[in-house]
Amino acid sequence: GHITAETLMSILRDKASGICVDAEGLCTAGSMVSVLPRDPALPCVHFFTATPDPSRSVFKPFVFVAGVKPVPQVRSPTFLQDPAKQVPRFQSSVDRRHELYRRHQAALQLMEQDPERGQRLLETLQELEKQGLQGMKELLE
Repeated sequence: GHITAETLMSILRDKASGICVDAEGLCTAGSMVSVLPRDPALPCVHFFTATPDPSRSVFKPFVFVAGVKPVPQVRSPTFLQDPAKQVPRFQSSVDRRHELYRRHQAALQLMEQDPERGQRLLETLQELEKQGLQGMKELLE
């Protein structure tokens, strides 16, 4: 049939199938859906969650271009005294979560503690995702 980016996003969010996991200490890692046009003149558009549990994440559009600058909110922090680079290694730990992941965790906590507000937040996220999908369609037309 006709598989769209939305179709693939819904598959990655399917908990009943076991594709989307958020229980028993194991969680689905960040998810990605790519739209690869047949016309080589058109850009490929990639949608990343950059956060776990796609059922409660938003897929964000990204187009790779020359000179792209990383968004600071999705870059893990760096440390002058990084335990991974000291000898002996890993004698201490640091918080490597990027800002988007921290905010995602706060949103999940809200969804669990205040389901009504959490549902409104999820609806807002889903609306932002729809805007990204619409932007992709306009870019590729």
